[in-house]
Order: sequence, then structure tokens, then C-alpha cells
Amino acid sequence: MGRRAGRGPSFLLSPLGIVFTTVVIDLIGFGIVLPILPLWAEEFGASPVEIGVITASYAVMQLIFAPVWGRLSDRHGRRPVILISLAGSALAALAIGLAGTLLVIFLARVLQGVAGASYAAAQAYVADVTSRAERAKGMGMIGAAFGIGFVLGPAIGALFSSIDDRLPFFVAAGLAAANLLIAYRRLPESRRPGATEAPAPRLALVRRALSARELAPLVWISFVATFAFVGMESTFALFGERRFDYDMTQMALLFTYIGVVTAVAQGWAVARVVARWGERRVMIGGLLGTAAGLLGVAAAEDLWLLLPALGVLSLAAGLVFSTTTALISLAASEREQGLVLGVSASVGGAARIAGPLAATALFQHAGIAVPLVMGAALFALCAAGAVRAAPRPALSASQ
Repeated sequence: MGRRAGRGPSFLLSPLGIVFTTVVIDLIGFGIVLPILPLWAEEFGASPVEIGVITASYAVMQLIFAPVWGRLSDRHGRRPVILISLAGSALAALAIGLAGTLLVIFLARVLQGVAGASYAAAQAYVADVTSRAERAKGMGMIGAAFGIGFVLGPAIGALFSSIDDRLPFFVAAGLAAANLLIAYRRLPESRRPGATEAPAPRLALVRRALSARELAPLVWISFVATFAFVGMESTFALFGERRFDYDMTQMALLFTYIGVVTAVAQGWAVARVVARWGERRVMIGGLLGTAAGLLGVAAAEDLWLLLPALGVLSLAAGLVFSTTTALISLAASEREQGLVLGVSASVGGAARIAGPLAATALFQHAGIAVPLVMGAALFALCAAGAVRAAPRPALSASQ
């Protein structure tokens, strides 16, 4: 099913294509704000730490709602959760476009976080319709959707904000509403509600995910890597402004470049390198490459050094997050896909809360390159931990 759906011009109207575009649209709403939010908030007198608090609000909702959406998708199906996500994305983007104060923007970002937390259901949908051998490729497709959304968000912001500051958000709302109508008509359910036994209680599964030897190392690697990467994201616009005197448009272009490379890594490269080297080796290589890229960005003094460093960083990070998610999915039983991936997303949400807070505090009090150096050290630490952890049969054996 995954191979047929992935070919030809009808892909975007296929079930996997609709899931793909759902994630893209969620990330468009996120990406529109990402490069301009720090500089925009500064115009309201926000300090770097306050900007970190605003950035983290999106992740707070993901922390709370990702396991909820995952469990609901296990019990009642993936389709209704995905439809609710699209409706929430449309409303949130519209609210940001109509907002006149930071408070309204903050509340709309909360709604975006609630809607965006359902990407665990999208990952579970992919797990339902792909074989174990194709799992990394399927998760890479979802990762590519993240990258494309990351590209289109800043690009839409740069293009339409030159016409009107609010227009990009209205465009994002329209895209989400259109995809909602398409999904309502064409997205089938990938599993029957109530067809399988209910998974273990959520708290029990959280304890298992954080302590079981087949899951815990992967979940902790996901947490630390996300913490480090989001710390870079939340301070990079300020870093570019301070070191290179870049404005909003220039930063949007750099974020677009990051998104293009990440999308290529996850949508094209991951399937090929995993087929040759396996998920675990690719993950370790990606962790080391991301560390090197972060150090390169921290050391860059001009654009011609910055662009290659960002390329290495984006390519390597794309490999890391695709393979880590695939390994977590493979370590879970079939009846727990939604909830396990929801727990993983929730852990990522916790990292997205802590990462901006820590990074912006370091940026303000220790130096503008310190968050990048800290991120490099954390990625290197994850690589060392992954090397020390022996491969587990549960990661490749059916349960």
C-alpha cells in the first residue's frame, strides 16, 4: 500500500498523501511564526527569556496532548484525530491573523500546540500501513513533511508579509481548511475503532517507555536531541541579528534553506542510507554530524562559512529524527503504536519547553554562541550513549 500510494500524481490525494499534507500544513503554521516571532516580540519589549517563554507555549500543549491524541487514535481511530487537528490548525492560524496583541497570539499558539500534538496519530497511521522493513522510510516521509512545512512556513511569511503582515496567517488558515475538506472526503481509517484490545494504562506505558531497555535509550536520546535542536531554533534568529545584522527576510531565507536540506534528508536520503547501514548506525552518524554542524554555525563569521555548517546540521538532524522515531515505533507492539508514539511526542514536547528556556537564558547571560556549543555537546553525548547501548533484538523483531 505504501509503495503504490507513493507513486504518481495522485499521491497527494492518497491516504498517505493526505497524512503527509496534514503534517506539512501543521508545520506551515509553526514555520510562519518561527523566524519572525523573536524579532516581532522584541518590538513589544520582550527580553530573550520572555521570547523563550512565548516559544515554549506551543510545546507545553504538545507535552500535555500528544499522549492523549495517541491514545484516542488507538481507541477510536486515526482519522477523527487527524480531522480535529486540521480544524484546530485552521482556527489557530486565523486567530493569529486577526490578533492585535501578544496575548491573543499566545492563546492562538496554545491552540496550534494542541492541534499539532496530533502528529503522533499521523505517525501511527504510517505505522499501520507500512511494513516493518519500510518503517524508517515511512517515518522519513513524515519527517520530510516537517521539513517541507518548515520551508513553506518561512517562505509564505516572507512572500505574503511584503503585501500585508497578516496575510500569511490567512493563507495558512485557508490551506488547513482546504486540506480538512479533502481529508474528510478521501482519508480512510487505517484501523477499525475498538478492533484491538485497549493498550496498557497511560501512566504504566510512560513508566515502561522511560525505563524499559528496548525503549528508554531511544526515548532519552529523542528528548536530549530535541532539547538541543530546539534550543538552536529558538535563538538562531537572534544569533543572526546579533552576529550578521540580518533582518526578518534574511532570517526567513535561512530558515527556508534549513528546511529544504532537512526535507531532502528525511524524504530522500534516509531510505537509502538506512537500507545500506541500518537505523542505528545512521542515527549515530546523524548525531555526530549534527554536533559538528552546530559547532560550525557557532564558529561562522560570514555567510560562506555559515551556509555549509547549516547544511551539515540540517542534513544530519534530518537523519537523526527519522531513524529515532522509526526505532521507537519498531520497539512498540502493534496495539500500542499510537500511545507509544504519543509518549515519544510528549517527551519531545517537554524538550521543546525546556530547550528554548535554557537556550535563551544562556544566550542572554553567557553569550550568543553558547546555546550552539551546548547543543553540540549534547548531540555528542547522545552519540556516545547510542554507541554504548547494545542493539536489542526487540527493535527488529515482531511482537
